[in-house]
Amino acid sequence: MVDLNEALSYEKYMESATKEHLDIYDKTLISDQNIVKLKELDETINVIAFSEGYCPDCNVSLPMLKRFQEINSNVAIYIFKRVGNEKFLEENLGEARIPTFMFFDKDMKALGVYVEFPEELKAKVISAKIDDKRRFIEDYREGKYNILVEEEFLNIIFSNR
Repeated sequence: MVDLNEALSYEKYMESATKEHLDIYDKTLISDQNIVKLKELDETINVIAFSEGYCPDCNVSLPMLKRFQEINSNVAIYIFKRVGNEKFLEENLGEARIPTFMFFDKDMKALGVYVEFPEELKAKVISAKIDDKRRFIEDYREGKYNILVEEEFLNIIFSNR
């Protein structure tokens, strides 16, 4: 396991953010129905996030995770760079892709993992023609699939309830 004491807070991670990163964060909103559900969370959820500022997919999902924390302080975020943690990711997940979010309950029992894209979008991309693949990914990076990210995060968070 990584040492959570060495993790970056979201604020520390964002110290090197560009205006584009800040704009993405400002545009990231959670749907009303999912805000209601997230407010029901009454136990700590620990999320170990592996991310890099240069990764456009990280710039979609990490702000979403921060919004979750703003809505419910029971969501604890521990951010690590991918660089320097590749071995940990490969040993635990079989690959070192980013973003990777590992969700744990208050006792650090694993709840689930989110890697790169929402599963529903991955399925679309896998079966699509090359031009459609590009369009799906561009749309994702523009926030058009944010609801899928929200729902996948919530499904993992509430998976043992």
